[in-house]
Amino acid sequence: MSLVWEIAMAKGKAKADTFASTHRGLWYEDQTKYMLEWCMEYLKKQHTGFKFKKAHLMLCANDLNKKFAMGVTVDQVDRHYRYHKENWKYIATALSNSGNTFDETRCMVKLFALNLTQDRARCLLAKPIKLFNEMRELFIGSNADGS
Repeated sequence: MSLVWEIAMAKGKAKADTFASTHRGLWYEDQTKYMLEWCMEYLKKQHTGFKFKKAHLMLCANDLNKKFAMGVTVDQVDRHYRYHKENWKYIATALSNSGNTFDETRCMVKLFALNLTQDRARCLLAKPIKLFNEMRELFIGSNADGS
């Protein structure tokens, strides 16, 4: 290895570490709602079985940056999308259990019986679920495993 290459790699690593530590994702509810609605509209124009890839989410990131001046990257949009898809998996699982219903006024899943072995599911279902309708429309019928 050359010394120039090692210095370049060290600078690149330092730059990447600085970016990661100073640019944590902070999404406001209206930004998240816009992202989910954007994905719903985009999905309506696609074929059956369509799955979002980073190339599609790049278009979403561009729209978010134009509308909200957020400066988000495609990776941030991808992770935020997958976060909501993973949350939907827990919600859909809870709603599929007999006796569990959704309280529209409180935006909460009313649990009759559910074995919540995962802390994330327990935390998610113990409070009102923001953007439930948007997640339901976008992820219903999909393989909501976060992929």
